[in-house]
Amino acid sequence: MLPDLKLTSVQHADDDDRPVILGQGNWLQLERISYKDNQHIERTWERCIRKTSASSQDAVDIHAIIMTPEPELLLVVQYRPAVDQYCVEFPSGLIDPGEDPVDAAARELREETGYSIEKNAFQLHQSPVCYEPGLTNSCCHVAQVTIQQDHSPPQKQALEADEWSMQVIQLPLKTLLDDLAELERKHHLLIDSRVHAYASGLMMAKQYLC
Repeated sequence: MLPDLKLTSVQHADDDDRPVILGQGNWLQLERISYKDNQHIERTWERCIRKTSASSQDAVDIHAIIMTPEPELLLVVQYRPAVDQYCVEFPSGLIDPGEDPVDAAARELREETGYSIEKNAFQLHQSPVCYEPGLTNSCCHVAQVTIQQDHSPPQKQALEADEWSMQVIQLPLKTLLDDLAELERKHHLLIDSRVHAYASGLMMAKQYLC
């Protein structure tokens, strides 16, 4: 049974109030927004937005499972300047203007991992999920796909210039959380929170639901 939530309405401080731009670069913009809480007290918040996106649903993450005898999760490792470390992440990328999220998922999987999968093989979680709601309005779609073991081998990656560091790895679902911890220890990697949550969910499901 789902919990009964009481969600009060939130209003902008003024009907015509617009975010105050605090700073911006080529791709990102820092804003201050104003709103009124349930007691009609005016509050402010700072957020970062992506300047190049038409909406907050600007990206797609791909959960790709390869059906080997021990099913494996397809992941990428790449250097992230913002944290100055290599990170383990899901294949993902921005949705081009006017592009369907499933088309974007198929394109990004092909470009980042070399796997060419028909778009009708993807299952899309329709509602967007947020990345870091305390920091940014950026959201993404999640696409799931299963790659059979006898699928044709992946082709060469088609990476953009700023993806120079990207490597593809496969980790068994059965030992995913332990393997991520070992990669973190051995190579001093950072684990993307979404990947860690996925691995933790598998472990907890095995512990509490099986």
